[in-house]
Amino acid sequence: MCDGEFINGHFEGKGKYIYEDGEYYIGEFKGSLRNGNGILYYSNGNIKYEGEFVNDKYEGRGKSINENGVYYIGQWKNGLRNGKGTNYYSNGKIIYNGEFVNDLFEGKGKFIFDDGEYYIGHWKNGLYHGKGIEYFSNGNIKYDGECIDGKREGKGKYIYEDGTYYIGYWKNGLFHGKGILYYSNGSIMCKGKFYNNKLIGK
Repeated sequence: MCDGEFINGHFEGKGKYIYEDGEYYIGEFKGSLRNGNGILYYSNGNIKYEGEFVNDKYEGRGKSINENGVYYIGQWKNGLRNGKGTNYYSNGKIIYNGEFVNDLFEGKGKFIFDDGEYYIGHWKNGLYHGKGIEYFSNGNIKYDGECIDGKREGKGKYIYEDGTYYIGYWKNGLFHGKGILYYSNGSIMCKGKFYNNKLIGK
């Protein structure tokens, strides 16, 4: 049901449209489609999306809120998060701030875990991919290196909370290839070739 302006049988200008499931939209129309600025509401009256629309889809800049209160503010294209934006918990704490492609983290961004640890670096298809840095909650570096498909892979440095550290190669999140383990004072603990986190040979 629509309450608003009509031109040649089409919704045009500002109006209100109520959907069969009780959700409703108040905003601008063109050619009977949501075009321009508007607000989409859940059936209980809470806001679902507020921002720009193009041909009935979220496009431009807008804020979406799910039913649990988790929300996103940023850029949209074709109904999906595309471009720069930020995801928040319902209490306003940031989950992720960075770039999106088709609703997934992609490009460069920062993700904050529930325990306060965080990652800053490159993403692809919603996973760590490329160079990045993982941090402990106190801001000290945990891992600095390369990742593939959400796991440490390639060359990187891992620092334990007691200060001991590893510099070398990784595969599937484990020490794999040539590497060196150091004591916190910089002296060598062991050096050689690793296979799935274990030192092989001498």
